Amino acid sequence: MAKVYTLEENLELLDRVIRESESEEFLRLKEFNVRFAVIYVSNVSDDGEVLPAFKTLPYVVKINSPKDKCVKHVDVEIYIDEAYFAEASDREKEAVIFGALNQIEIKYKNDMPVFQNDGTVKLSLKQPDMVFAGFSECAKKYGDESPERETFRQLTAEFGDILF
Repeated sequence: MAKVYTLEENLELLDRVIRESESEEFLRLKEFNVRFAVIYVSNVSDDGEVLPAFKTLPYVVKINSPKDKCVKHVDVEIYIDEAYFAEASDREKEAVIFGALNQIEIKYKNDMPVFQNDGTVKLSLKQPDMVFAGFSECAKKYGDESPERETFRQLTAEFGDILF
C-alpha cells in the first residue's frame, strides 16, 4: 500500500522545491499566493495489477477555472501517479514537483502580471520543450528511414547532454 501524504508533507515538499530551485518564476508563484493541491491518482486493473496513471510523465498539472477556484479554494491541481511516487526516492519526488511547477507560468502584459476578476494572478501552462511522439511499429518496420527515428535523432542531438 502506498503511503498517504499529509497536507503538511505536501506543502513542505512544494515549499522546499520552490525555495531551493532558485527560480524567480517559482518564487513569484509563492509571492502571488498561488494555492496548490496535490492529488494522488492510482490506476489498478480489474485483476489487481497496478498500472501507470498517466501516459508520459508521472504527473499532470491543471490550472483551475474561476468557478473551480471558488469551489475548491485551489488555483492549481497537481495530479501525481501514486504508485510511481510511493516507489520514488526523495530526489525523484522533488523532480516530479519541480517538473509540475515548471509547467506553470504567470501571464504578463507590458511586464506586469495580469490579474483575474477575483484578484488572483492569471496562470497558464507552458508547452514541454522536449517532445517525442511516434509509432513503434513504424520504427520497427522502417528503422532508420522512419520519421520516428529521425525525430529521436533530433531529440538526442538537442538534449543528449542532459538525457544521457
